[in-house]
Amino acid sequence: MKHYCKNAFHARAKALATPGGGTRPTRTRFIRSWWRTIGQGNALILPGFMAATILTAGCGKPSTPSGGAVAPPADTTAIPATPISQPALTAWRQGDKAGAVAGFLAADWSAHPLFAADSALSLSESQFKALSDADRQAKSTELTTQLGVFKQLAAAVTQAGQEAAAKGDPAQARKCFTALKQCGAALAGPDSSSLVQLVGQALSKRADTELGKLPQ
Repeated sequence: MKHYCKNAFHARAKALATPGGGTRPTRTRFIRSWWRTIGQGNALILPGFMAATILTAGCGKPSTPSGGAVAPPADTTAIPATPISQPALTAWRQGDKAGAVAGFLAADWSAHPLFAADSALSLSESQFKALSDADRQAKSTELTTQLGVFKQLAAAVTQAGQEAAAKGDPAQARKCFTALKQCGAALAGPDSSSLVQLVGQALSKRADTELGKLPQ
């Protein structure tokens, strides 16, 4: 179309430029009329071109919430894991013996942490020795009290296993003694204090004794 218009323009201009092709005013009017036509075409094309340019430029911009506010980043702070022993110990302290035994059996004693971070039971031997004399004395008292509670819970689990064996339910008895042995192995690990390790070894030994009484 552009090529055709260009040829037509030159043909008309040539005709007007030749003798008899028309007077100068006629040529002038033709040229002015031609450029007005082109100007009208530009008037139609230019707004569309500007609109397309604006839309294209906007495609690369990230969208923001209404009002221009940028959403704050999501909170990625890790939530501390629940200590493995906590459900059973909580139930025991509340006087729920059956719930405490059930919580003990359901615990995954191979996982961590075993105890709350602020508990004396969670201290390793090196951490215990690094305490000042005053803090070590306070933690020793706390450790003795907490170990006493834990040993009572372990005794209840042992009793539940013995009662199950006496009722002819070796599967339940084995479940109790196996959990007791797993707990003992966890307490006897290198991350525990020497006193907690001794208790863990005693629990494992007791579990082995009870498991040995069950039918194979």
